Amino acid sequence: MKANILTLAALVAAGTTAAASAEQKYSTENLISASQIEDGAVYRLEVTPDDTVWTSGGSYSTVDANWSKIGEISEVLLDQNGHMIAVLAEIGGFLGIGDRDVILPLESVRFVKGEDKTYNYVTNLTEQELESLPEVDDDIWD
Repeated sequence: MKANILTLAALVAAGTTAAASAEQKYSTENLISASQIEDGAVYRLEVTPDDTVWTSGGSYSTVDANWSKIGEISEVLLDQNGHMIAVLAEIGGFLGIGDRDVILPLESVRFVKGEDKTYNYVTNLTEQELESLPEVDDDIWD
């Protein structure tokens, strides 16, 4: 919830700055709400040299059947300037038992559009790299 408020504040601040320059306009079809990201799935893929979407930094249009679902997005993390810098993801485990909360930096993830206007993430981190990520307390912002 706090991430939603921070995201909204960042968008309002960005809109206020943009309003000063009357030339720039926002189209709602190009904006994504933090609520569309939270609770999305996190998938893992093996990046191949011919994967131009990953290497270009773009977003994927659909979830590939070969990707492994490894968890869910708990929070969208912003810096103090309102820029999205990472996601807090709950990974591993089964039915909430044995899972871990880890921070996935944006350079290790790409968007993938889900159903019902939701967004998911796909990461190129290997299983070993995911296991070596430090665990964080999921209620550090409470």
